[in-house]
Amino acid sequence: MKAEVIAIANHKGGVGKSFSAVNLAAGMARGGWRTLLVDCDPQGNSTSMFDPDDDVEFDIYDLIADSTAIDKVIRKTRVDHLELVPSTLAVAKLDMELVTMHRREEQLAMALQPVYSSYDAIVLDLSPNLGQLVITALNAADWFIVPTDASKWGRRGVNMFLEWSRTLRQHQVLSATFLGVLLTKYESQTLISRETLHALRKDGLPIFDTMIPKRTAAERMVSEQVVLGDPEADPDLAQAYANFTVEVMTLVDEGRRNRGKHHA
Repeated sequence: MKAEVIAIANHKGGVGKSFSAVNLAAGMARGGWRTLLVDCDPQGNSTSMFDPDDDVEFDIYDLIADSTAIDKVIRKTRVDHLELVPSTLAVAKLDMELVTMHRREEQLAMALQPVYSSYDAIVLDLSPNLGQLVITALNAADWFIVPTDASKWGRRGVNMFLEWSRTLRQHQVLSATFLGVLLTKYESQTLISRETLHALRKDGLPIFDTMIPKRTAAERMVSEQVVLGDPEADPDLAQAYANFTVEVMTLVDEGRRNRGKHHA
């Protein structure tokens, strides 16, 4: 059975994208799914959560630009059932190099193909931009999730990103199903958070039932490389990401079953 490829994407930075990707991947792995986390961001935030010493030998740049075998690039993590394709600053060159490649939109999908049967899920952490690597990663995805902070600019960013994704779909570059908006840094007691939630619902967008609460502990978790399932994880954030993971796994399972019926 082919792995379900899930992209975590938003061109707006500072919305908790990498933190959400890492915790979703860890949650799926701890839920028993064989999971591969692919860091497509030159900032390497997802990579740093599992490899703080920055001793990466091969990264996603080597995988795509140099055709390095994927089994050389994949690294184990300290979480059972979770492995990683890391990123480094060298990945910043990929946007420019992909443009000149034949079948550039398919490069990541082709690179991942040898390990599709080795995983239940592959989570892609995308850069906060609209560059060629983001397009190539979205092309490889079966599903995508757009995290956003609970702010007016956050809502605007979601709608801009989805408008752009519709253009990619029209050009047959994107075929992934939009799973929904994940609201992060949510404070139920503030008017702006509630207004943002209401406005996104009014826009008719699918929104996950789980809201990720705003907690200063998120910064501590990042600095200490703590993820969902670690005993040191903030209880509120851990519970929220556990609930979000269950939602995603349920939706993906349902989609997989429906796809099977459709193909039957």
